Amino acid sequence: MSTTTRLAGWLRDDLDLLWKNRGEDPSTGEWWAMENYPAIAFRDGVSGRRAMLRSGPDVWEVVMVARDYWDDRESLRLHFGESVSQGALDQALAYAERFPEAVEAMIAGNERAERLFAARS
Repeated sequence: MSTTTRLAGWLRDDLDLLWKNRGEDPSTGEWWAMENYPAIAFRDGVSGRRAMLRSGPDVWEVVMVARDYWDDRESLRLHFGESVSQGALDQALAYAERFPEAVEAMIAGNERAERLFAARS
């Protein structure tokens, strides 16, 4: 499904410049994610733009910890303690199910960095 919206010329130009400076295309996926998962936000960093919990870690980090605990939600909650709510953890995992390619790419990048670091040690 596609939706078309008319923007004022100045606003379209500013948005085009914003996305060009970030080296990205506008993402309706980010908007959708933040509307449907209010605990999720996005941040830029050396590893690129990624989904994160407003109250804590990146989504890919939550997924890696969940895998370490064999997806046991109670162990995941205990791992993060009071710093991250169960609702936020649930939203991170739901986001990862909805956008697996983005999350898996971040996990693969982290694993690649770990291998390179280990090779240098």
